[in-house]
Amino acid sequence: MPQPGSKSRRLRTVIVAAVVAAVIAAGTWTLIGGPGKHPSLKTTTETTTGASATPGAQPAGGKHAAVASKSAAQVGHPPITRALPSPGIPLAQTYAGLKARADAGDAAAASRLFRDTYRCVMAQERLRDTPSIAARLLEDDTSKLSAEQLTRREKYLANLQDVLRKAQRDSQLCEGLDENQLLLTPVMLEAAHLGDVSASTCYVSGYMLSDSGLFDHPEWLSEYKNNVLAIAESAVAQGDWGVVAQLQHAYAGDGYTMLGLRQIVGPDPAQNYRYLKLRRLGANDENATYYDKELSNAAHRLPADQVTAGDAWAEDTYLRYFAAAPENTVGAYNSPTCSDPSD
Repeated sequence: MPQPGSKSRRLRTVIVAAVVAAVIAAGTWTLIGGPGKHPSLKTTTETTTGASATPGAQPAGGKHAAVASKSAAQVGHPPITRALPSPGIPLAQTYAGLKARADAGDAAAASRLFRDTYRCVMAQERLRDTPSIAARLLEDDTSKLSAEQLTRREKYLANLQDVLRKAQRDSQLCEGLDENQLLLTPVMLEAAHLGDVSASTCYVSGYMLSDSGLFDHPEWLSEYKNNVLAIAESAVAQGDWGVVAQLQHAYAGDGYTMLGLRQIVGPDPAQNYRYLKLRRLGANDENATYYDKELSNAAHRLPADQVTAGDAWAEDTYLRYFAAAPENTVGAYNSPTCSDPSD
């Protein structure tokens, strides 16, 4: 069953999709139109031969060049190790301090602010939507349902109750926040810039399309266009399989990613092959057959030299960045979006 609130987020996404397509498409060529127009992502690692291994990098003449990511190292901020506020303190009391620390390059503070704000936004949405979802379900005629369907219905109702209880608990820590403090996109972008993988996954997935402040902040669209590839590739360099899946589906143009990322990168068979190969290198037995079939199909549409280059890139990227998480646990058809980030 989908999580309560997902329908409302999808509805808002549909409403703004046309706007996003128009705005992003108008400037997309300036981002990906030609080589040498933008600096490469600044998370490259030098190989023993001096060649860089930027995730997603293409040979000269490729159509995408990522914008530099504002990581803590790049902007010159030293590691900050000050203690964070104790859990359970209302966000209204910690917001200003965490935001100031995040603005100064404190990655831990940026991550904490992102997580606490995310929970407050989700609590607000679930308190608003869950009761009406439950009411509609309770009004349904159950006389023709099978025993199995009735069991699933009862489990779903129980899940709604759990969701509502959690939202009520979380909301107690969110009292006193103003509307600007409940805008997730800005704090999510800052945390992603500073290396938070959960924030990166959420940002790359296009969460801003469902942020209540999007219509008041059209600049978020241009920020997304200018930042999303660098953030995605930085997350790959941190060994994040979720963003690997997002990029692969976006390059495949198969509809498993949100509109924003697909508009930025467009279908690219060579890049699709690279990310498919990377996903296959970490695949478990359950998904290996799927990737083998998809790789075979993708290879038939590419020149042999691009297949060879794609294999080499994937193997090098896997060895460099995925030693700590060698198994690709993301389902073949999944493209992760936002979920409750862990503390």
